[in-house]
This record gives sequence, C-alpha cells and structure tokens, in this order.
Amino acid sequence: MRVGVVAAGAAVADAAASQPQVSDAGHDDAPQRRSPLLGRSPLRVIFRVAQVTLLLWAAVVLVERYNATSTQSVDASSQPADLVLGDEVFADAFDRGDGPLGGDWQVVTGNWVIADGSAQIVEDPAGALVPALAVTDVPAAERLVIQMTIDSPKDGVGVVYGYTGPGEFNRIGFNPTFAAVGVEQIRNGGAETIGRFGPVGIPATYEVSLEFARDELQLWVGNQVVGQVALDGAGAPRSFGLSSAAGSSAKFDDVRVYVGP
Repeated sequence: MRVGVVAAGAAVADAAASQPQVSDAGHDDAPQRRSPLLGRSPLRVIFRVAQVTLLLWAAVVLVERYNATSTQSVDASSQPADLVLGDEVFADAFDRGDGPLGGDWQVVTGNWVIADGSAQIVEDPAGALVPALAVTDVPAAERLVIQMTIDSPKDGVGVVYGYTGPGEFNRIGFNPTFAAVGVEQIRNGGAETIGRFGPVGIPATYEVSLEFARDELQLWVGNQVVGQVALDGAGAPRSFGLSSAAGSSAKFDDVRVYVGP
C-alpha cells in the first residue's frame, strides 16, 4: 500500500511539473489587448467620421426639403391642362340668360336648363334615375380638343362623344366617390367598358380635356393625364355631348372645341 501511495504522489508531481508556466503580468513578452479605436489607423478613423457626417448632412437636407414642399402642395387636378389647343371652332359659356338650354345643343334626354351662367341638369322631382344627355356637332378634323368645366360631386357625370343616336355613342363618366374614370361604348342600348382609370383625384369642380389625335383619345382631369383609349380607326368624332348617366344634378360651363394643328 505504501508503494502505491508513493507512485501516485510521483505522478501528481510529474503532472504539476509538466504544466506551462504562467508569465508574470508585468513581463514584457505577455500579449497586450489594445483598444479597438487605437488598433485602427488614423486614416480609417477619419474616413469613418466623414461617412457619419455625410449621412447626417443628407438627413438634414431631406427633412428641410420635405418641410418646404409639404406646405406648397399643388393639386394637378385643379390646374389647366398643358395642351396645345389649336384653332377654336366652338365655344359656349352659357351666358345668354336663364331658360332652356337652346343654342346649338340638341336635348336627347333629361331636363336641361341654363341657370346662373351654366348648363344644368334638373333632377327628376320623384327621384327617378333618368339619364340626361345633350349633344352638338363639331367639324371634321384630324386632331380635336374638347374642354369644359364640370361642377358636381356626383358619380356618372361626364361627356359623350361619337353620338349617332340615342343608343349609339361613347360615354366618359367621372366618379369622385371612387376616385375613378370609366369609358363605355354604348351600342344598341348595351354598355361595354373600354377604359377604366384610377385612382384619379376629382374635386367637386374640375376641368376635363379630351384630345383626339393619332387614332387615340387622351383624357385629362385638370393637368393630370388620366389615360388613353384607342379609337380603332374611327378618327376624331363629329359630335360630343354633356351627360349624367343617372340624371344626377350637375353644372357644365365654359365649353370649348379646338381643331389642329
């Protein structure tokens, strides 16, 4: 038993002798941890500071620009269309006194009057949904621009073009409630949608422009282009009109038609 204890003690001593010696903390050969900032070159530090400064400057500029523009909002729908108009061939400001629509207009359906210097639709007293339509002719042209002002918050008020009969025309309806504009082709009393555009900002009073050129109708509300509809070889129409699909009250004013160039 004594021999075993001696042998075990010798083994422990040998193991202790084989352990690596820990250097003195103050010894010159000990590795030292250096500060991350001090471990970088001065050039890298300067470059990083410059990056941060540039990002802060860019953020300040963006905030200043946002503050400057947020207080100067421009609604394109309230601005005149940036269009080359051509030669004026038709105009009606409805300033001939209160009474029937008259003039060059043909009333197809609805109760139309002139009141307060505008063409107006009088709603059916019983609340019946009676479509309102009044049309007039325009000269033949390769390029035709129709403009007018519409005052109505109701949906379905708009313009027709290419009228050849009570059930044969194209109708553009403006729908402020849904911020949308629809174009329908009416044939034999049936309607087919040939254009649907949105979202479109439509204020209570707005100017619309219809430009017929290059076998295409381009539609504007104020100075915003709403969309395009192909004319499929039909060319510019020879007639147009004022419309309310459900006979909703509306005012139309300052109707102008231009041809060319």
